[in-house]
Amino acid sequence: MDIVLVEDDTTLSDVIAMHLRAEGFRVRAAADGEAALDACAAQRPDVVLLDVMLPKKTGLEVCAELRRLYGASPGVVMLTALGSEADVVCGLDAGADDYVVKPIRPRELLARVRSLGRRIGAVGTTHDLAFGPLRVSPSARQVKVHEATVRLTATEWDLLFGLVSEPLRVFSRAELLSRVFDTTHAGYARNVDCHVTRVRRKLEGAGLAPAPIETVHGQGYRFVPPC
Repeated sequence: MDIVLVEDDTTLSDVIAMHLRAEGFRVRAAADGEAALDACAAQRPDVVLLDVMLPKKTGLEVCAELRRLYGASPGVVMLTALGSEADVVCGLDAGADDYVVKPIRPRELLARVRSLGRRIGAVGTTHDLAFGPLRVSPSARQVKVHEATVRLTATEWDLLFGLVSEPLRVFSRAELLSRVFDTTHAGYARNVDCHVTRVRRKLEGAGLAPAPIETVHGQGYRFVPPC
């Protein structure tokens, strides 16, 4: 797996790169936002590890630009010292798939990189799922509403596909954490809520309103097929 690591603290960057390379990942480092975009253009990585506070362009600006240029690929994990819910939401709004709060714990970071890599490479069932104006194509990892493509990140895709695969079934946040984020850590439950909000917003922006992801209070979320 090819990784672009974007971190302006060279000592931290070297430590992270050492752990990644020890696990067999190919790593290219960049120390500022502009260098990050150049590295991604040259390498087209599978995953980008992206610090938020960077010279020249912030991590949020780089993430948004990657999504504009390349769509859902590469997967993006934000590395941030800012752990409040508002900061996490900003990262997800920019198009990030996941986030890791500093100080970085190498084993956790490696687990998240592997998880995102599996999600990006996963295909599973190949037949399209159609619900009224909504069409979900697992083989292409593509979602369309009224024949217009809805651009989702890898994590948003996995969340929506998990829900539409079993219509009307209620998924708890714990189940979605395990299925989509490959973790059972309760501290990441808000990540589920943030991604659900983003998927709803994108579906509604494409003309599917209200979005067919329903909150079941006290239990979780379910997909209610649109007519």
